[in-house]
Amino acid sequence: MMKKETNLEIRLEDGTIPMIQPINSDTVSIDSKLWNLYTQSEDYNELFSTAKKMYIKVALDIFNKPMTNEDPRLNLLSNDYFKLNQETKFLCFIKKVFELNKEKCYIDLGTFENNQTLMEFLINQEKHLDQIDKYILLNQIEILKTSKNTIYLIDDLNLLTMFFKGFLRECLWSSLYFNTVPLIIKTNYDISLPLVFQNEEDKKRYEKIANESGLFFL
Repeated sequence: MMKKETNLEIRLEDGTIPMIQPINSDTVSIDSKLWNLYTQSEDYNELFSTAKKMYIKVALDIFNKPMTNEDPRLNLLSNDYFKLNQETKFLCFIKKVFELNKEKCYIDLGTFENNQTLMEFLINQEKHLDQIDKYILLNQIEILKTSKNTIYLIDDLNLLTMFFKGFLRECLWSSLYFNTVPLIIKTNYDISLPLVFQNEEDKKRYEKIANESGLFFL
């Protein structure tokens, strides 16, 4: 009896560190009001001021009800073990969101006055990241050295996960944009992330994903 041949096929891309891709937002063909808001706002205060008036804004949270000043759960938000223990829920959420949006999204790294400041900041954040994420982060520096853009395309889940952990650990202040079902996600404190949708239907689709991941909209 012949022994079945073992499949030893190796995918070369598995050993390649993913890279962000600089995007000229003026030339990207995206017909979305949220995309225009995302690319044209001068800062996040302006973005969310407009979002509150024209769109739907919620917070993606681990709790299903807002907390009062006397709520004992507030103590958990200063507990690093607790916050890191909740990351799995958020990473499950972002993975499903990425899949829904055809494994593409955009990140805004234009909140720094120049690329040198951005690179120094990112290198300093290395200590907050897991080992695999450090490899990914430091590899982005080569792109940032020469790029004159502020918005970058992400088309790899590991790359997105690295940046998203930075959001959750409060060591990267930025925002993400997803286009298939338009959505903006912004960094925030205490593992509670602001989300902006164009309409109620989109909100319901994302809320289902949040609940499946053990998270809630507030």
